Amino acid sequence: MKSITRIDRLLWVMTLAGFVIRVAAILVLNDYQAPLTAEYGIVAANLVAGKGFSGGGWLGPEQPTALNTPLYPLFLAFWLWIEIPLPFLAVEVAQALLSALVIYLIGKIATSMINPMVGLLSAGLTTVYPPLIYFCKQISPAIMTTFFTALTFYVIVLFFAQPTCRRAVLVGVVWGVGLLAEPILLAAAPGVGLIYWLRQSSAARRRSALLLAGSLLLAIAIVFPWTARNYLVFNRFVPLKTSFGLNFWMGNNPNATGFLYTMSGTPMPETLAPEQRDYLASLNEAERYAVLQHEALAWIAAHPDRFLELTIKRLGYLWLISPTYQVTGEHIVEPGYFYLARSLIQIPLLILALIGAGLVYRHHRHALLICLWWLLAFTLPYAISVAGNTRYRLPVEPILLILAAIACQAALVRSGLDRRIMQARQV
Repeated sequence: MKSITRIDRLLWVMTLAGFVIRVAAILVLNDYQAPLTAEYGIVAANLVAGKGFSGGGWLGPEQPTALNTPLYPLFLAFWLWIEIPLPFLAVEVAQALLSALVIYLIGKIATSMINPMVGLLSAGLTTVYPPLIYFCKQISPAIMTTFFTALTFYVIVLFFAQPTCRRAVLVGVVWGVGLLAEPILLAAAPGVGLIYWLRQSSAARRRSALLLAGSLLLAIAIVFPWTARNYLVFNRFVPLKTSFGLNFWMGNNPNATGFLYTMSGTPMPETLAPEQRDYLASLNEAERYAVLQHEALAWIAAHPDRFLELTIKRLGYLWLISPTYQVTGEHIVEPGYFYLARSLIQIPLLILALIGAGLVYRHHRHALLICLWWLLAFTLPYAISVAGNTRYRLPVEPILLILAAIACQAALVRSGLDRRIMQARQV
């Protein structure tokens, strides 16, 4: 019990250090006076003004929207509503806190799945991982979705360590709220739960299944008001958000490049003929993107080879380097060197994670299976749609940090440093 307490203490120390680092980065980057808020800021401002969830959207006038899930716009709206000086500084500091808490969560997850040393190494890597520091200053859901992804993973680990009614309630609440931030959790979380569930005895499976059925109902109850609102607004079933049809079309059409723009920097929707844009603007948001999704499916059926080529490109864009660094124009937010730096960080991480995956296969295959499922769940939606924004992969990068930590532990073991570290920790 003492060793567990000591590990927790170290994880909280790293969490505090990570928070300080992130706040310092926010102040240095100085992007909180009038940051770009994109569609999230539009919806937040409309919420504060009493107009509800409405925004300009893509290819249409300002009207009720479900382009994004509601949690992040509500988060922004809160800081605007309380009318404090520098509200976006408060937003960024709050994001820094969420990012810092990911350190603790990842440390606990890795400790549970592998061992305490990997937990500490994972937390250490997460503390100084540049994207988790940098994205605190960006007004986008990146940090929030990363936090809820890690938190959902953590409560699933907690539940299967000791399945109880209280922990089942925790799973349902966290998963339900998490879905209002990151829809990919709709598939990612049940897959992880299934892997853990299959490792249980028959008797334990029956009890866990009953408890998790309650978790599911609780999550549905949390999401239901938003889904019901969407049905009333759009007159069709939109469980979480409308944007998949739009993104699917942007990634699969005669002008598709695999990301949001043409190589000249033109937003993909501007490649549509004027008469088609006028027709789409006459529809509500859900209808509009359903039409585009149907067009994308027809295009894929007629051009399967091109779809395969674009899918391979999108995988590279998602996990290696975004092509946005080659694009110039007013729509591009980050400087070109940002994308190059992101790639220079990403490639060594992928190499270490691949080594770690090979090592963990020997003794912790279930942990590897969990990591692989988590990676697949977050990769597939972007592999078939658009994958140019590097923030898309941020929620799953902590999994890569855990695998990289396994490789780092192996290096420490070979050098004998692991014994010295553990001895120092016990002192």
